[in-house]
Amino acid sequence: MTTSLRAFLRKSASSTWTIFILLSVVLFIKIMYFHWFTFHSVLLSSIYHNPSEFFRFWGGKVAPILFLSSFVFLTKRHWWTVFLNIIVDIWIISNVFYFKANGFFLSYESIKLIDNMSGFWDSLYSYMSLDMLLYPFLTIVFSIIIYHSKSAQKTRPLLFCIFMTCSLVVSFIDTILYREFEKTWNGSGVGKEIGETMLAGEQYHYFFPFAHVYFFARVETCTDYNAWSKLYVKEQSVVSFFPAMLIYNILSPSGDIIDLTTEQEEKIAQRINTTSKVCTPSNNVVFILFESLESWALHDVVGYNYMPYLSNIINRDNVLYCDKIKPQVAHANSADGQLIDVTGLLPITDGATCRLYGANKYPSYAECFNYSAIVNPAKGMWNQEIVTYNYQFKELIEPINGSEWGGDKGLLDNMFNYIDSVGEPFCVLGITVSSHVPFTRGETHPKHIIDGMPPIMSAYLNCLSYTDSLIGVFIDKVKETDKYSNTTFVISGDHTILRSENKDIDNFAKDNRIDMQTTKTYTPLIILSPLIKGNITINEPCYQMDIYPTILSLIKCDNYYWRGLGVNLLKIEALTNRQIIEQDAMKLSDLIIRSNYFERYYTHVSADSLQ
Repeated sequence: MTTSLRAFLRKSASSTWTIFILLSVVLFIKIMYFHWFTFHSVLLSSIYHNPSEFFRFWGGKVAPILFLSSFVFLTKRHWWTVFLNIIVDIWIISNVFYFKANGFFLSYESIKLIDNMSGFWDSLYSYMSLDMLLYPFLTIVFSIIIYHSKSAQKTRPLLFCIFMTCSLVVSFIDTILYREFEKTWNGSGVGKEIGETMLAGEQYHYFFPFAHVYFFARVETCTDYNAWSKLYVKEQSVVSFFPAMLIYNILSPSGDIIDLTTEQEEKIAQRINTTSKVCTPSNNVVFILFESLESWALHDVVGYNYMPYLSNIINRDNVLYCDKIKPQVAHANSADGQLIDVTGLLPITDGATCRLYGANKYPSYAECFNYSAIVNPAKGMWNQEIVTYNYQFKELIEPINGSEWGGDKGLLDNMFNYIDSVGEPFCVLGITVSSHVPFTRGETHPKHIIDGMPPIMSAYLNCLSYTDSLIGVFIDKVKETDKYSNTTFVISGDHTILRSENKDIDNFAKDNRIDMQTTKTYTPLIILSPLIKGNITINEPCYQMDIYPTILSLIKCDNYYWRGLGVNLLKIEALTNRQIIEQDAMKLSDLIIRSNYFERYYTHVSADSLQ
């Protein structure tokens, strides 16, 4: 049989056609398997009730396959098809990892930040699964067949032109169908936002044979890159997403400083207190940015309390506790969380703010303190050497040799040493790391195992337990100093982590009545302060941008020239009377950062001129 197969493959015509068909089938399986994994639907039934939608959907998957496979007829040797499969495998598997970790797909900025992500490579094995083996397995089978095929075949330019034309036609029809689909789509979400704006041809960027590439920068169909990437991959394919992502990056705003129109300047100026000054804070601030802390973990999980210290704090006096803080991070999770909490601004809608605009001037309550520092757990992470000082902090404390301090114990020890060594008022922010994937920190900390709980969920909770115990020791140490009675402690998650569509975790949570869903999870906010009377608990959803104005209020710096985009959570009535909604806040913040507003347009509000 093997001899017969080899003989068949060594016939020039048979070999070329076989490789063309096989390459097309292998690429198609990979594309559709990835689509099923991420979206759990292939729209097969729509061929009966909505043929237009059916061909629009499948056209986006078929066009790039025909395009790539048609080159088989133009080349004499076909080993390049093996390398093509390897490249496709790397791209798809990378997106699988990123989707599992973040719930969306790779961006150009994310790829550039790989060398700047401490612990990234160690975290990969947490997301590995047997289903990923399908991609290299298909490539191996394909390579074996290529090995047995004829080493050189005749080129067939006519067939190349025919299939290339087919790919262009399919792509063209797909684009037209998509345009008509958007015009007539009256469903929820994106469809409602598009309206008649999609009719203008200038808002379409055709990239044959990969169909349309559209951008929220030109048409506000999506609020950010993440929404755009999910919509593009869903309607097109993960293969065509690669060139689409590159084109998106080229045409999207870069790190260049933009000029504002008079109307935009006036809109921003409305958020500025022109008569204010930089004031002296009434108390110290200790901010612990808790890596990947999700709200549900603060409550009993199947009858067990993984975080007894913080769970106890939220029920004490002098505490503000918000159970539902919506993360507003974008392309640089922890760094974006730090940006929002410290400056009251939201990250730019494209790219990593800390990288593209780290050199900007930013407002910050840290500007008001005599002593201020950021304690960073890993040297060189998130451009911290630059942004720390542009966030108005006076000192950056991080490991000297480039390694970490051995987790959160080293971090919190350094935070305490700083508090113990400086005068008042002081402000210090520390970024924990032990609950970062792959959730292997705190090896000696006692583990609690619950039968049936998915391993990654169990590891995550036990890491939270480890950091919770260290925070307890840290606050108790500060309590023994004379600075405790004048110190406000702020603890919040930088972002969520189990937010990809993990069905195992969702099913376990549902079966055990755990109040979580991996795609709709919140971070908590805990503020322990002598200035808070009683216990204030907020169960309504709030935003990360609300943390900044709340801190300003607690340190009696409400008249600081930049009061942020959120509301003061100490004023409960403000929750139902927001002056700006989240979408408008994102757009306004994007303009402020890209224009370097606080450097170029409002230099007279600097500390030197106002004190």
